[in-house]
Amino acid sequence: MSIMDGFTGNIDNYVNAPRRSGGKWVPHFLVEFDKENCISCGRCIKVCPGGVYMFEDNGDKMIVRIENLDNCIGDTCCEKVCPKNKTMHLHKFSPLTKN
Repeated sequence: MSIMDGFTGNIDNYVNAPRRSGGKWVPHFLVEFDKENCISCGRCIKVCPGGVYMFEDNGDKMIVRIENLDNCIGDTCCEKVCPKNKTMHLHKFSPLTKN
């Protein structure tokens, strides 16, 4: 199942949330996560409104993993709170586009 499943019609009918600046907000959906360089701080779990991430017990420590990728709402809040993202870019996103 893809984020784009069921998407039909003009993208302007779906993406019309105004910004304070007057421009349009375009969601950027999570497509990849670099769990090898993740420090498992859990900040992404706390801020994600869609419940995309969760902790997994890896024996000696808890690690962050993607649980529900299709629940991503495209707000990139996980990227904004990630302490490693400024240097490692752990979260990879793709903007919503027309088919």
